[in-house]
Amino acid sequence: MVNSITENLGIYGWAHLDPILLAALAMEAPLLLVGDHGTGKSLLIERVASALEQDFRHYNASLLNYDDLVGIPIPENGSLRFIATPGAIWEAEFVFFDEISRCRPDLQNKLFPIIHERKVAGIPLERLKHRWAAMNPPAGDDFNNHHTVYFGAEPIDPALADRFLFIVRVPNWDDLSLSDHQKILSGNQPQRPTVNFQSIVFECIKRVNHLQKSLRPRVVDYVLTYLDLLSKCDLPQSGRRARMLADGILATYAAQQCLFRRGANLESSASIATRMGIPQNASEFPPSIVKLTAAHKQAWEISHLTKDNRLRRIFREPDRYQRLLIADEYDLPDGMLSKLITQALSQETCEARLTGISVILLLKYQLDRDFPPATWELLASRARRVLELGEINLRLPPGKDLEEWQKINAWAAIQPNTARAQLERNFIFAGFPELWRHTPWEKALQQFRADLNKFKIGF
Repeated sequence: MVNSITENLGIYGWAHLDPILLAALAMEAPLLLVGDHGTGKSLLIERVASALEQDFRHYNASLLNYDDLVGIPIPENGSLRFIATPGAIWEAEFVFFDEISRCRPDLQNKLFPIIHERKVAGIPLERLKHRWAAMNPPAGDDFNNHHTVYFGAEPIDPALADRFLFIVRVPNWDDLSLSDHQKILSGNQPQRPTVNFQSIVFECIKRVNHLQKSLRPRVVDYVLTYLDLLSKCDLPQSGRRARMLADGILATYAAQQCLFRRGANLESSASIATRMGIPQNASEFPPSIVKLTAAHKQAWEISHLTKDNRLRRIFREPDRYQRLLIADEYDLPDGMLSKLITQALSQETCEARLTGISVILLLKYQLDRDFPPATWELLASRARRVLELGEINLRLPPGKDLEEWQKINAWAAIQPNTARAQLERNFIFAGFPELWRHTPWEKALQQFRADLNKFKIGF
């Protein structure tokens, strides 16, 4: 057991990526690092290759010519023979393609077989094991409140991104702890790693082979469910990616066992491997961690349930609020329905809808369900502003808030005198002005009405 293989190499703040990096080494699978300049991507890869004592080639893909990579091609007896230059790839064991997103499209196409098949012009690269790459986030990326625009850094071809087992977003300086900052600035970098990297990679390989036999069916069931959920979230994956995700989960779990021993956890491995195994991580707008984590949790629950088809139907439903109606249809126990409500509310990102749906769920379940106090408090804390509407005096200077209030007053004046219309008015009044600065009140009202209809709240 080691504290951190990245810290052992003098790379601080990356310990959470240790299982992924070790898994990629054990699988001899391509890995792509995506992150800002100066985050240590190149430094890490160079130190990993050095620790493995492998013949290493570092290519800047933005400046690379194909002849620099393979040498000079000479036709000979109906085939090609290459006269290798000193930096050619033929004898390499570990290659690193830096700035791969700045690579010319024609050269990117020629990297496909190297990265995926370890071949050049159909000729196997017998010694090549590891193919790692790095890139800056493409322009338009807003990951982690990213504001730096890298001119010339384009999204890589989706087919090329799909060749990498892991596409890893690396931490920025602001993501690191104070302790990590101090270690980096201390200047006390390790001269040599104290971990035998060859040994730990070999141990991981053995564990992967064992897990393939014992856990593959279980992991396959999870991956099939996970991919189905991603498709419903407009994140479709290839058949190649499906197999790679299953391989990546098992390799990550094996790596966790090597690194953490008793701290290894299959669900944690699945979450990490699937979150960092999506090729869209290299795109301009990578999928949110919240979305991927929610898909993982749902897929995990489905794949580890009993053969109870009611539960499978509930958890396979992508709409978190529709799940509540299905659970109601099956009259599931209060404890399970309460858990579904808590999950649904925790995943809601729109404050306006969160307020509206809390009102609806409180009204729907208050008379015939015995939820834990924490669930009632969660609903009531959001619904109170609507159901206990009081008088508020506001002084509104000329501007957008005043204009919105005039529109709301005009709308409210023509609403019918019914209990449901009063609830809708309360919802709109309660949200003024804070909620409607982020969500147009007309759009929020439309959603509130749709949810009222969905849950059949009538008066």
